[in-house]
Amino acid sequence: MKIYISLDMEGATGVVHPDQVTPGKEGYSFGRAMQMHDLLAAVEGAKIAGATEILVNDAHDRMTNLDVREFDVDITLISGSPKKLGMMEGLEGSDGVFLIAYHAMAGTAQAVMDHSLSTSAYEIRLNGKPAGEVGLNAALCAHYGIPVILVTGDQAVCSEAEQLLEDRVITCPVKTGRGQFCGDLLSPGETGKKISLGAREAVQGLQKGLFDILDIVTPYRLDITFQYTSQCDACATMPCCERTGGRTVTFEGDDLVEMRRWASVALDMADTIPKW
Repeated sequence: MKIYISLDMEGATGVVHPDQVTPGKEGYSFGRAMQMHDLLAAVEGAKIAGATEILVNDAHDRMTNLDVREFDVDITLISGSPKKLGMMEGLEGSDGVFLIAYHAMAGTAQAVMDHSLSTSAYEIRLNGKPAGEVGLNAALCAHYGIPVILVTGDQAVCSEAEQLLEDRVITCPVKTGRGQFCGDLLSPGETGKKISLGAREAVQGLQKGLFDILDIVTPYRLDITFQYTSQCDACATMPCCERTGGRTVTFEGDDLVEMRRWASVALDMADTIPKW
């Protein structure tokens, strides 16, 4: 049984501030350590439950946060960027997906470091419904017929995942947000146990066929609303989309892989525009 792990950082145990997830900042070493802590707990639980192959994708920022020297011999790491599928690179052929150390979508109340792929995004909608990284990545999983079976992060992202997947997912909240950069934190000792147990339950549930694939309708409609009109000006030059508002571009198509790639491309382009 092959488990694929997409590993972010904002949702890691103890992490509440951008300095803790930004390379070169004083708190970054702490963020990396907590990211690895949550990952190893998930790996431990998956192995206990019978996972025979584990593929980890470093999915945060420049995607070179993990030290492969801390891995066991039976874990494979995808590191570096750019990647064709970004946070979900190498997903194909897996049996189940863990989204570890994730965060809630942009605009979520009481969510630690909420955003959707980039701080350039004000809102993303997929088929008319608000979507963050959990929603967009679960849609990509659906394209490949793979269920998302475990989500860890703050309480807000866990609630988001439960609503999206209609409670057919195991969630492990490691903190509760009081604001964007403030939260109530559980200790690493406690979260390690919770995540390991959650991973065990997820793999055991997968073996029993308890999880469903996200039901996503195609043709899809992807609406991205940016923080600034200048960002929309730039993205609207792409012939693959239509400008549907002062700060909004819309993509439509049949291929969910294409959808996920357009989301990344549009926001990468927006990130290059000066914030006036």
